[in-house]
Amino acid sequence: MGSMFEDQPQVIQDPDLPKDASPWARKPTPLVLIHDGGGTIFSYYCLDHLGRPVYGIANPHYESGNSWAGGIPEMARQYLKFIKSAVPSGDVIIGGWSLGGLISLEVARQLADEKDGTLNLLGIVMIDSVCPVVRTAPLLPVVQHAMKWGEHTRQDTKDRVMRCFSEAIRMVGEWPMPAWEEGHQEKEHHGSRPKGSLANRPPPVILLRAMEPVPSPEGGIARVDIHRGDQLLGWGNYNKDLITKVMDIPGHHFNIFHTDDTLETTAEGIKRACVELEGMDRNRAFA
Repeated sequence: MGSMFEDQPQVIQDPDLPKDASPWARKPTPLVLIHDGGGTIFSYYCLDHLGRPVYGIANPHYESGNSWAGGIPEMARQYLKFIKSAVPSGDVIIGGWSLGGLISLEVARQLADEKDGTLNLLGIVMIDSVCPVVRTAPLLPVVQHAMKWGEHTRQDTKDRVMRCFSEAIRMVGEWPMPAWEEGHQEKEHHGSRPKGSLANRPPPVILLRAMEPVPSPEGGIARVDIHRGDQLLGWGNYNKDLITKVMDIPGHHFNIFHTDDTLETTAEGIKRACVELEGMDRNRAFA
């Protein structure tokens, strides 16, 4: 068996279905989580069981250090192939922490452009993904967050993660963000989205928002906190109807996977978001 960077996507969690479950019962929708800016999916392996098949996509260039010449759109094309290799047809939910949520949005755009797609994207779970569109300069200076490493972290691991972060910042800055129509998203979960072609309408997006800012002793703010005071984390600057629902979770951007308490509440948030997306899809089906 290869490493997480060779086998894509990785199976992170197998579903534990009740043995007496009806064969006609709706099976939980697979969830595919895309790596954060550091390129790895280790954090997703730390989550409590989410009650569904969970796959993870790590950055395949993590070890080689190669750049993505085509930026985020190129990543999304490759990642969509990975997703289809695990879930070739039927329902799927995608998402990810930080950069993973942004890449998911590009994957959704490319999937929507397919004419004969067999995948039904129920929605996106963004885990504290901050919109890169900034309308006004922040009041405090933006400072680089100092990474905290475990005492046994190898230097080559540190180098690879930091290289991925630098590449992510470059790609996000150059990303031509997908264009969607506005005015079509449902804010409540009782009704269906409008009938007709969904090609230009964003899928439902549930945003898990960390409630605390990253501690910054330098007197500035971390890049990920530029929109921290905005419930939508700035996504209204991009598309005012993109975010279907916001779920606040304890912790700040860099520790929502790193303590027992935050891991539990982050996992619970992801679980609830997936269930809500499944419910929205059922409402659309019966509308």
